[in-house]
Amino acid sequence: MGLSAHDEILKRVQDDKKPHFTHVKKVAFTLAEVLITLGIIGIVAAITIPTLIANYQEKQTVTKLQKTYATLKNAFEMAKIEYGDYDTWSWNQIPTTNAERTQYFWETYIFPHLKIAKKCFPITTECVADDITRLNGTAESVVTSTHGAFVLYDGTSVYTWAGGDTFYPHIWVFADINGKAKPNVVGKDIFTMFFSPKNPGNRIGSFDDDDNFVDSGKLLTPAYGLSLYGDVNGVTVEDLMDSNFVLEIDTGAKQKHSCTTDGWGYMCGAAIKLNGWKFPDGYPR
Repeated sequence: MGLSAHDEILKRVQDDKKPHFTHVKKVAFTLAEVLITLGIIGIVAAITIPTLIANYQEKQTVTKLQKTYATLKNAFEMAKIEYGDYDTWSWNQIPTTNAERTQYFWETYIFPHLKIAKKCFPITTECVADDITRLNGTAESVVTSTHGAFVLYDGTSVYTWAGGDTFYPHIWVFADINGKAKPNVVGKDIFTMFFSPKNPGNRIGSFDDDDNFVDSGKLLTPAYGLSLYGDVNGVTVEDLMDSNFVLEIDTGAKQKHSCTTDGWGYMCGAAIKLNGWKFPDGYPR
């Protein structure tokens, strides 16, 4: 006997409430496939992560260099407003030693316009690292009786000295942008600045096979006021990173200041600045 219309409707409703199961094929990776995938990820990470870290570190270095240079240069410019043109300052005419002139220069003109955490005149390892080297691996003579040093409030360590009695007065400034922390290498975390208000100009040239200076006949003047050493009119990034290039500051000097692995690294800060505040191609790392 067939179902009534009512029973037929009720049966359909009940059938609709029953769970419907369909066969689903489960997909899984084999152990070999998982290992291969992890291996590929590891290779990509090994290639890209060191590059990313290096790029980040370079940006940090440039940022700190810019900040330190701007801070020191601003202090020099503020002193100029207070004391007049740089070539009227009398620090180099004081009949004392270069060490005393160095201290007098900073204490009189510059320190009033800086936030100083510590001063070391004469220089001691309280203010600077005791294992500073140049790019070519030779030792940088820092803790000597003629040098002074100070530490800015942001931790930047600066060592400095006066010179030029025979030729023209100048001040060397070396800024260690991460304080006494490693690597303590000129051109990597230490950058060189230069101040000479009465500088008649820098002779440029090259070294011959016997390391004698060969004058090119060109005379270039540095940037006004405090400048990154090597930042002179007409000099290119390529010049600063040429191991044979010489920017002579003292007559008879045979000092290889270039930003190269066989140079001292004094010109590295200027190379970064002249390259638009970026590490130039081929920068020694």
